[in-house]
Amino acid sequence: MNFLPDSEIMCDTYPRYRLDLQLGIPYSKLQGALEWWMGDTGLCRDPDNHPYLVLGEICSHEWGSIQDVMEAITRSSEASGPIQVSARLVSGEHLFPEFSSYQIFPSPGLCSFIFQLAHICPLIISPNSLAESIIRGEPAPFSTIEPLGPDNGTAHPHRMRGTLQSGSHTDLRSQIAQRLKKDENEQVIVEILRIILRKDGCPVAEFDLSRKEWLPTSESVLRKNAKQSLYKFRIEKGYQLSRSTCRDTTQIFVMSDLHLGHANSIPRYKRPFLSSDPAEMDRVLIRNWNWTLNADDTIIFLGDLSYMGSTPYESYLQRLRGKIFFIEGNHDPYHPYMSHCLLMRYKGVRYLFIHDPEEMRKPFDGWVIHGHVHNKDLLHYPFFNPHTRTVNVCAEMVGYRPISLDEIHDLVIGMPDIVLFRDLSLADDVKRTYAVL
Repeated sequence: MNFLPDSEIMCDTYPRYRLDLQLGIPYSKLQGALEWWMGDTGLCRDPDNHPYLVLGEICSHEWGSIQDVMEAITRSSEASGPIQVSARLVSGEHLFPEFSSYQIFPSPGLCSFIFQLAHICPLIISPNSLAESIIRGEPAPFSTIEPLGPDNGTAHPHRMRGTLQSGSHTDLRSQIAQRLKKDENEQVIVEILRIILRKDGCPVAEFDLSRKEWLPTSESVLRKNAKQSLYKFRIEKGYQLSRSTCRDTTQIFVMSDLHLGHANSIPRYKRPFLSSDPAEMDRVLIRNWNWTLNADDTIIFLGDLSYMGSTPYESYLQRLRGKIFFIEGNHDPYHPYMSHCLLMRYKGVRYLFIHDPEEMRKPFDGWVIHGHVHNKDLLHYPFFNPHTRTVNVCAEMVGYRPISLDEIHDLVIGMPDIVLFRDLSLADDVKRTYAVL
């Protein structure tokens, strides 16, 4: 391993390369100041004006050029698993409330990336870097500040930067440990879409983890590159189908809260699309629906088909396949064919389908399948909760495509643990198994 303490490195006459992780797409709502930032992937912004994590540094002294550094990063990313972090709010109650402190937990894939990189090149362990925390086996402290609001004028650059907390590292870790005793905030997974490479502090290139390629800084902020990055990301995660998954036998499917045409749903619910292009979101969600259902399949849709868009409501319905049993959502214009709820016994289990789970006024002895809450409260409304017997089928929770009632029923009878989000790889394995049989 080529881990080098920062105090032992003499790089005054040689270029010094720093790696930053640009925070990308969170899986759900983040408490504190980061929530102001994380509704946007940051792909179309200056890397200095979006929260990032300082990962580590590489000195070119007696080792290699910038091309060697880029090749080492590429090889290490290919050999590691998904590069993600989890963020948990530690405190947002400081002298000024817009300042928030977090703990950052690296994913196994990110830890693997660091060790792979250290095998190839000398990696400098800078104080307060994420690499240092990974080596120590401890979460990294991180702080950020909300951007100034429009009433306050243009934000100062220093207020638009989220970095690892500076200052006394030992004292900060002690403070975090004390605060965590009273902290009940959950960890939120954040996808890393790009790694920023800096030479002597200035960004020179970004490695796109979904596309597996380097982009010059001048091109990385272009909208066409951002769209391509998000497209590759959706394909990789299974959020965008590239082929039909319809089966020959008819099925019952469930889904809720497409929010077609709703541009603000993209940052609000952390959807992997550009906020400026809700039409792309519409195309993907409708295609996912139509490549999941046959014309004879039934889907129980739990409301909020569209909102605040320019496309007529009926136009969306005409583009969706299958026999739709429509349960009214709070954003749907009422039509006589809509129901408020549906009670069904399926394979011996009682299921109640309703848009808003908070409308339940009496205990129900079966399972409640619902929408409405999206991914804003994973503590109380994850995708699957066997303790409260609820299933959250909002678009974000089920991977932006309908889920079969058979898949839900298999979880009901065989899964004793909470599942935060639907496992799309498992769902695809089930479909392939059926195809073989």
